[in-house]
Amino acid sequence: MKLIRIIPILLIKDNFLVKGEKFENHNYVGDIYNAVKIFSEKSSHEIILLDINATKNQKTFDIEIIKKIKKEIFVPLTVGGGLRNLNEVTALINEGVEKIAINSILSQQSNILSKIANKFGSQSLVASLDVRKINNEYIIHFNNGKIKSEQNLKNFIKYLENEGVGEILITSIDKEGTRSGFDINLFQQIDALTSLPIVANGGANNLDDFEILFDNTKISSAAGGACFVYYGKRKAVLINYPDTKTIEQLMQKYEI
Repeated sequence: MKLIRIIPILLIKDNFLVKGEKFENHNYVGDIYNAVKIFSEKSSHEIILLDINATKNQKTFDIEIIKKIKKEIFVPLTVGGGLRNLNEVTALINEGVEKIAINSILSQQSNILSKIANKFGSQSLVASLDVRKINNEYIIHFNNGKIKSEQNLKNFIKYLENEGVGEILITSIDKEGTRSGFDINLFQQIDALTSLPIVANGGANNLDDFEILFDNTKISSAAGGACFVYYGKRKAVLINYPDTKTIEQLMQKYEI
């Protein structure tokens, strides 16, 4: 039995909604407030918001954006981007953010993870790992895929477990934004490395891709970006999410 979740993952740059491919060439696709409102109205299982410029600009997620968004939505919200210390995390949690995604600072293996877990509980803490396949091996990358890590994936996931992480968001850089399907081999390998809940991300084009992932792994949560902001091969911008009946039918398949 799986309680599946299908999650829009939205990228913010300079306070606007953007989308790229393989972590490059991000294009403006619309107003972030309109997008999150639509996903909330469509009863998406959750929304993940990532500010991809926050680390580069050495700033944290704009708290005013979060205040406005929380007034627009009624679904759980995960937020990440440039977070460096417990005070910044606390400010977001105090605004009603359910979960915090930590990425770039993971390269320093600081004690921020255990601090967050101890103060707010592991259920509030998501480690966001970006991986790229090099010579048939999955390699962790940081800072929007620009910094190659020397950390072994298996050992690093064990470190995350020990620090109190409650969930891991794994993004395939090679698949991100391509709408070519999930890297099933990657997520099968992740399955074997940890019992922590995994959110698979990178490559979804339609609901069939989510179903293939759920059928071939133990993973029950997956995210999509391009599939929920684009329509058709010409990438016409259209904020979309499967209707409630379709989602319920898919969920029933895994509840048996």
